[in-house]
Amino acid sequence: MKKLYVTSLFFLTTLFAVSSFATMLDQIKQGKSKSVMCSGCHGNNGIGISNEFPNLASQKSAYLKKQLNDFKTGIRTNATMNAMAQSLTDKDINNLALYFSTLARQPSAIPTILVSNNHKSKASSAEFPDAVFSSMKASAAIEKFPSEKVAKGGENMLYTALTPNGRMLLSTSPSTNTVYVFNSKTLKQLAIIKVGKAPKGVKVMPNGKFAYVSNQGSNNISVIDLHTLTNIGSIKTAAGPHNVRFTKNGELAYVTLQGGAGIGVINTKTAKMTQIIPVLGITGPHNLDLSLDEKTAYVRDFVHHVAVIDLQTEKVRKVFTVGNGHGGIDVFPNGKYVATAAIGDTFITIINTKTLALNNIELGTASHGIRASKNNQWLYVTLPKDNSIAVINTHNWQVEKSIAVGKFPFWLAVQGNP
Repeated sequence: MKKLYVTSLFFLTTLFAVSSFATMLDQIKQGKSKSVMCSGCHGNNGIGISNEFPNLASQKSAYLKKQLNDFKTGIRTNATMNAMAQSLTDKDINNLALYFSTLARQPSAIPTILVSNNHKSKASSAEFPDAVFSSMKASAAIEKFPSEKVAKGGENMLYTALTPNGRMLLSTSPSTNTVYVFNSKTLKQLAIIKVGKAPKGVKVMPNGKFAYVSNQGSNNISVIDLHTLTNIGSIKTAAGPHNVRFTKNGELAYVTLQGGAGIGVINTKTAKMTQIIPVLGITGPHNLDLSLDEKTAYVRDFVHHVAVIDLQTEKVRKVFTVGNGHGGIDVFPNGKYVATAAIGDTFITIINTKTLALNNIELGTASHGIRASKNNQWLYVTLPKDNSIAVINTHNWQVEKSIAVGKFPFWLAVQGNP
């Protein structure tokens, strides 16, 4: 009888262990599935895509759970992480922490086929009929095309914008809380302007007189006078302003609020945010653009969604699933297509604005900045991991050239496509 009891106890213990192991494997699987929302900053393998993003791979599960819960409750503050964590259930947090704790600290050496493994090409005026500028985040520089001339800028050079007359280029440096201003013809540095904390997007008003800088760290927008090249004040916003898009008449500015609220509407005459349009179905509104008639907004989030918003009814018409992670979004100058990138994936997405049909173009590597040429024939895409820019011919949607650039090309400014 005693032997039977011991045998039964051993069987039950083994069964419990097997069952627990199976449960843990299922939790890890669910955590891996959920981790796509983290890949835009922390990489597909838990290794941060740049020095500003910590590695999650091999961290202790209990530590990761605490950090996520602290972001969820607001004990730790970061506009992006607060928005992300608030969308997670306790089960999600447990599964994510477990998954990242099982990953190796060093990424595996699996070869990746990149679009730019093809022969690197030189830029020419054929595919760059108008001036194009790219910020180089890790090189702290700006590069101009087709000349491929490089100018030194600030640490972590990020978002860029051209004045309507094409004479000045602005670029944000979130690490130094400044905006660099260049002569766009010569790339001579004209000014370094102090703004708010962690400036991200920068956009110039259609009249060319002022620029708005989205300070994600201080929850406000700095207003720069482009005549005096000075910061003349700020506009208070909700949490996490990331980027701005002006209407053609310059009377309104729409700002993505990555803290999760939606998109804010700013009256530029009164310099006040007058309302917030909720954007349901997405996490952390990141970048946006407007349709040609300015009745529709296309909002790219921080995870893998694009929301189509009717600005007259303030309702979300549709939410698309696109590539993982964050990225730029651009409505073509002719209004026919919307293109969005994905820093946590290997393809970009093209949306037909008339039919809302969606197509993906495989690039084989991560992308972030994306912008169409003024004549709509060319689509430029920055490839941060590959240190190159892909040039896509929109007549056949094929990659025409891959141009080697500095380290971590991030954003694009195209003359004729604000």
